[in-house]
Amino acid sequence: MQTNNVLDFRRLGYYFQYHMLASWKSYLLGALSIFGLLMLIPAFMLLTDNAPRELSEVVGVYYFGLFFGGLLFTSMAFSDLANKEKGSQFLMLPASQFEKFLTIFLVTTVGYLLVYHIAAYSALLFLNRVSLIRHEVSLLIDWEFLDWKDGHIYIYFAYIFFHAVFLLGAVSFGRLAFIKTLVTILLCLVCLYLLNTLFVWILFGRNTPTPFQNAPFILVGTHGGKFKTDVFVISEKMVHSYAFIAQYVLAPVLWTIAYFRLKDKEI
Repeated sequence: MQTNNVLDFRRLGYYFQYHMLASWKSYLLGALSIFGLLMLIPAFMLLTDNAPRELSEVVGVYYFGLFFGGLLFTSMAFSDLANKEKGSQFLMLPASQFEKFLTIFLVTTVGYLLVYHIAAYSALLFLNRVSLIRHEVSLLIDWEFLDWKDGHIYIYFAYIFFHAVFLLGAVSFGRLAFIKTLVTILLCLVCLYLLNTLFVWILFGRNTPTPFQNAPFILVGTHGGKFKTDVFVISEKMVHSYAFIAQYVLAPVLWTIAYFRLKDKEI
């Protein structure tokens, strides 16, 4: 019986064990750093007598740690490829490129989110103790920032999207992937904005007074109308299409591109 050269779960398990044994020191140091930084915030609040009364007052710290820590960690996922010797060893390991990619994918998504939320919950318990010491009342645990109806849940869709972007950057750049990916994102945004401005000029000409001040691919303001301004907004169907693509299409597409970029490294 011919073996599967793309995905074999037994071989995947062996490679996952090998990867964790080879990288456990780095991962342990990273996990301790996350715990330490998140615990440092309640400790600082205790020392400065500035303990919050509601969970929503410190949710910004949670989001910052989620994005900055997660994307920085993801950008270092394929750092071995920047070194010729380590890169060759990585590519020649007896596992398929898909199994290697899947292992890194699981570590940077499920693994990081699990460790980060355990650390965040531990920090929350410590923060609640700080509130009891300073205010003699428990911290008000309001989970409004997780409310789907208010749109806060879309922050996690944004995280998934940026994870895909930085994973692609990690495969493509290797060395200094975090900084190079940030610069690439900025350049892409500038190019899209200039492309939108070009379309505005072509479609509306001089009727739009400030083509650079329109919402790219969403809204255009022109001369005319009762209030000397007409506003053209994309249709509701297009809004839903944008939302669907942003939530469910972009990240899988970028993950797929990242996988094939890794596969190209074999050549």
